[in-house]
Amino acid sequence: MDRTVEPELMEGEDQVISYAKADFSEGENNLINQINYYLVKNNIDLNKQELIVDLGCGPGNISEKLSIKWPNARVVGIDGSKEMIRKAESKKNKSTNRNRFKNLRYICADIKKIEASEFFPGKNISLLVSNSLIHHITYLDDFFNCIKRLSTSQTINFHKDLKRPDNEQIALELKQKCADKYDDILTDDYYASLKASYTSKELRNFIFEKKIFSLEVFEEGDQYLVIYGKV
Repeated sequence: MDRTVEPELMEGEDQVISYAKADFSEGENNLINQINYYLVKNNIDLNKQELIVDLGCGPGNISEKLSIKWPNARVVGIDGSKEMIRKAESKKNKSTNRNRFKNLRYICADIKKIEASEFFPGKNISLLVSNSLIHHITYLDDFFNCIKRLSTSQTINFHKDLKRPDNEQIALELKQKCADKYDDILTDDYYASLKASYTSKELRNFIFEKKIFSLEVFEEGDQYLVIYGKV
């Protein structure tokens, strides 16, 4: 199935509300566990001196889980959608335990332009994470140029996204499974995202062409891809 691009930002209020109220906790918890396993395996400890950045943070679901998992590190969620950042800030402020997210803040910024020196002067990012971001990016160069600008040689990158189905029939079957759990807005967005996603071959070929040999790509089941390593 050929790739069909979708809008890079989710700025419609109805989209933001639909996305924010949906329960993605199973997949999100799985991502946090994967990241933790990778860090433990490589003897990496994220202490109070460390900086974690969640790219394309949306309403802050992953950012919140990162801040809870590593409460002594600083966590920053970044998204280009003002509506998403408003929702993330609102969730944080409405938390019954304000101290729970005292190490978390949000930034609205265009990932095509963001520079580490602008938002994190004198501070290196230890862990750079994204979840379901890559398929929103029209050109892979924009994504990889961003993580290169934000990373040092020691930054751990861990990025998870959807995998584009092999054909339309599989995409429609996955759409129906989504419809069984979520509303029409989220289901339609999910279907568009499936068609906008990349394949593992496309990502591996791009990484090979750009000579980013320290990054690995693997498929997680039938629906997801993970990119991890250093740039």
